[in-house]
Order: sequence, then C-alpha cells, then structure tokens
Amino acid sequence: MIHLYRNREIIKTIALLIFLITASVPGCIVMAQGDIPPGIKDEIAQNDLLTEKLIKEGKQAEAVSYLNRSAYLLHTNGLIDEAADYYLKVLKINQQLGNQKGIQLASNSLGMIYIDLEQYDNAIQHLKKALQLSKQFNQPVETVSCLTNIALAQQGSGKHKEAIATLEAAISTAKELNDLKLLRRCYGLAFDSYDKTGNAEKSRAYFELYSSLDKEIKKREMENVKTTAEDKVTQAYAAKQITEEELKVKNEQLKITADSLQVVEQLTREQRLELELRQSQIDKKEAEIKIEKMKRFQITALLLGSLVFAAVLIYLLVQNIRSKQKIKEQKDLLETQNKNITASIRYAKTIQQAILPDISTLKKYFEIFIMYQPKDIVSGDFYWFSESHARTSDKKSLFLAVVDCTGHGVPGAFMSMIGNRLLNEIVNEHRIDDPAKILELLNAEIRLVLRQEQTENNDGMDLSLCHFTRNNNEETGLTFAGAKRNMHVIKKERKEIIKLKGDRISIGGVGQHLGKIQFKNHDILLSKGDQLYLSTDGIIDQNGPDRSRFGTNRLEEILFKYSKYPMEEQEYSIRQEIDRFRQNEEQRDDITLMGIKII
Repeated sequence: MIHLYRNREIIKTIALLIFLITASVPGCIVMAQGDIPPGIKDEIAQNDLLTEKLIKEGKQAEAVSYLNRSAYLLHTNGLIDEAADYYLKVLKINQQLGNQKGIQLASNSLGMIYIDLEQYDNAIQHLKKALQLSKQFNQPVETVSCLTNIALAQQGSGKHKEAIATLEAAISTAKELNDLKLLRRCYGLAFDSYDKTGNAEKSRAYFELYSSLDKEIKKREMENVKTTAEDKVTQAYAAKQITEEELKVKNEQLKITADSLQVVEQLTREQRLELELRQSQIDKKEAEIKIEKMKRFQITALLLGSLVFAAVLIYLLVQNIRSKQKIKEQKDLLETQNKNITASIRYAKTIQQAILPDISTLKKYFEIFIMYQPKDIVSGDFYWFSESHARTSDKKSLFLAVVDCTGHGVPGAFMSMIGNRLLNEIVNEHRIDDPAKILELLNAEIRLVLRQEQTENNDGMDLSLCHFTRNNNEETGLTFAGAKRNMHVIKKERKEIIKLKGDRISIGGVGQHLGKIQFKNHDILLSKGDQLYLSTDGIIDQNGPDRSRFGTNRLEEILFKYSKYPMEEQEYSIRQEIDRFRQNEEQRDDITLMGIKII
C-alpha cells in the first residue's frame, strides 16, 4: 500500500482552509482529536479498585456507578470492545439486584455498542430487552428509539423485511407522539430497507416523507433562531413602552398635584374672606403676611414637582438611549462576524476554484461542456484532469474524473481538497494508470487520512473515473471505473444511450466493508463523434414543487434528446430543463454535469 497519509501537503491544505474560515471570527477555536489522555487509564484503574472493594463489602449498587463510569470513558475514547466488557458487568450486577431500570440502560448501551462492532445478532438481543422494559415503563420516546435501533441492526445483518416490520411499528408510535425528528429517522431507515427489498414505490414514498420532514425541521430551527432575535428586539421595545407608561403615570401624578394645589388655593381664599368678615379688626398687615406665605408655599410646591418630573423624565430617556445603543452594538457585532465569515468562505472559494482544471486545457483533447453549480459558496463537488505517462510505457494517458464528496458547503470543500490531492499523488506521483486500482488506493488512503478505523467519521466520496488512450487506428480506448456513479455513452449513430455502471461502493467510510475493497473496470472503444456524460447525484436528487425527484430516467432522456446539438447548446438546453423542473424550489445539493465529445 502506498502510504499517502504521510504526505505533508494534505495537512498544509487542511490547515490553510481552517485558518481562512476561523481567522476573522473572535473566539473561534479548532480542536483536533488526540490520543486518549494519560489520566484516563489511571482513572479506570482507580475505578476498578473501588469496584472490587465495594463488591466485597456487599455494596453492589454503588459498584455499578464506577463500572458505568469506566464503560463511558472507554466508549467515548474509541475502545469499544473494552467498553462492552464493562457494560456486561453492569448488566450482570443489575440482574442480580433486580434493578429493571439499570437493566434497561445497560441493555440499550450494549445494543448500540454491538451495532458499532457489527455484531448485529447480539445487538438485537439486548435492544429487544431494552424495548420490553421501555414498554413496561410506558416510555413511548424510548420505545421508538429502541425500535429504530433494532431496525438499524436488522439492516446491518441484511434482514430488511424484518427491519420494515420493526420500522412500521416505530412509525406508528412516533406519529402518536407527533415527534418530527423521530419520524424523520424512521422514514430515512424505511426508505433504505424498502429500496433494498426492491419496493421502489414504497422507497420513493418514504424518501419524499423524509425529505419533507427534514426540510420542515430545518425550517423550524431557522424560525427558532429568528424568533430568538425578534424576542430580544421585542424586549427592548417593551422596555420602551414601559418607560412611556411610567412617564404617563408621572404626568398624571403631577396633574393631580396641580389640581390639589388649586383646591387648596380656593379653600384658602374662602377662609380668608370668612375671616375678614368675622374678624374685621385683625390687622391688615398680618393678613397680607399670611397671603404672602401661602403664595410662597404654592410656588415652592410647583417648583419641587417640576424638578421631580424633570428628573424622572431624564432618567427614563437615558435608560432608553442605553437600551437602543446596546441593541445597536449587538446588531453591529453580528453583522461584522457574518461579514467576516462570508469573506473568508469567499476567499476559500477562490482557492477551491484554483485546483479545478482549466477548461482551455481540456478543449485541446475534447469538445466539452461543464455545468458546475455549487449549492453554497464553496462546493463538495469537483472535477479533475491529468495528463500522465503510464508506469509501464512512455505513452501519454488522459485521466478525467467527476467527484461528489460527502456534504456540501465548507465540510464538502474540505473533502474535495483532500480528494484532489490524493488523486494527483496516486496518478501523477506513483503513476498508477488502472482506474479500478486507483479507486482502491483512494479508498484506503481516505480511511487513513480521516482515521476512520479509530473515529466515528464516516465521510467519503462517490466518483466516475475515465482513462483515455489514443490507438493507432484513430480509435480512442476508454477504461471506466465508478464508485456509486455511472457513465452514459451516446455513439455517433445515436441509436441508444449506453450506461456503464459503477460499483455500488463509496470511497471511504466505515461499517460497510468487511474485506478488501475491489472495483471493476469497464473497457469500450470510442470513435470520433462519440459523446460521454459524467455527473454527480445533485441533478437526479433535485425535487420540484410537487416533491417529485428529477430522477435518472429524466436525465437520460434529455441527454439523448440534446446530444445532436453542439456542446455549448447542450449545456444551455439541459440547464433550462433543470430550471423548468425546479421552478422556485431551492437547490438541494451541489450539481456537476460534464459532457465530452471525442474529436
């Protein structure tokens, strides 16, 4: 095996993308997975000593907590076999104690571990015990979770009919709960099982249900984010309203004070007239003094009231200004962060486009069009070209590939950079010219690069790979190999469309391959005027307004329909067909279609 994993160029490429995405966002930290911390082994050893001591003292219930802790540490650090041993000990002690809740939790944990270990019969045995207890405790959510996990194990062991029956029971309970996320998982698993049993109608129905729920859940999550932001604005608006209400109350209080002062003044005048009538001999000077004192009191009361009102008004205005300023600062910060992230991703797009081959180079050898439509700024699709000399001769060979990496956007872009670099090394540096062998090496190196044997990472890629050689009789030899992708050929006589099928195996991922992966080559002779088409699954998976998929049959029909046109007109017509089908629906995935005409 060629140890491409040691090549430092891959690590530099990944590091550059991480820097570009995170450099302008404050507080953004990227952590790499490392080995198990040295203190973990010591903690497990200490737990073992405490467990042994507690069991000797007859304190089994306390011992279980330490065993559970050790099992969790082992499981989270990738030591699955060792974690299973500890969960078995937990299960045994809970059975001795008659602790049904503990038996339920241990059985469920063992079931999930045995699925990871691909020991599906053991997984089903423990998950069925957990299911029995979930029903006994009247826990419908746990019941649905157990049913979907049992179906996952049944799918792993190839028992798809049993998996369908299990999933139908899970779907029935999930509908009663009206839990959209549980239903989404059930529909996704049911879609796969019906597909494996050949029931295309059911498979399509459940795929549409899954797609619809997935979109609805994501829509609700976006609405929650939007609602949270709107709540903050509403709170600020409510504070403003409270301030205005408080001002109205103060104004009313001041008005009541003024009215009271008027009443007091009126009473004073009446009392003064009464005193003047009854006591005509009171010195006029004393009466004037009393009147003067009353006026001063009135003026003082009015001044104090005005000062209080002004102070309250100023305080409320200051609070309102501060609230508005705080909201503006938060909004500006969010806008700045969003602008920086978008700028970084756009710069990452420039780098990604730089690795794509120049179409002018491709036009030296073929008439060609490339439809390349990323769903987001950066793409998980890429196309690749190489002019290389075979290892066994000096004859020049041409290699062309269309690749669909797991995901889209930034995660897909990471995978595309890794895939491009590995293809260059295998073909250009190690001079491997056999497409099937190239795919086998690419699969092995992806699993090494992503440490998929030690981690839960299941990313990979699907691709079509072509190797062209020009024969002496002006015919072109083509060797094709595919990983879950097919190639379509239309001969110049245009009698039919020929499909060269790739293997139903993806590049990378864990849990799907038990032995060595082998891909098959397909050889065909091409003449001048023959046309080839390579694509990712973005076109056939695109849905229209009625939720129907574009599909493989529709794609083959329009390829054959427009194959008589020049290559540039083909691209325009095919793009128009896709847009008419999609209408106002959002693009589901990255789209790549390459048309090639032999010259």
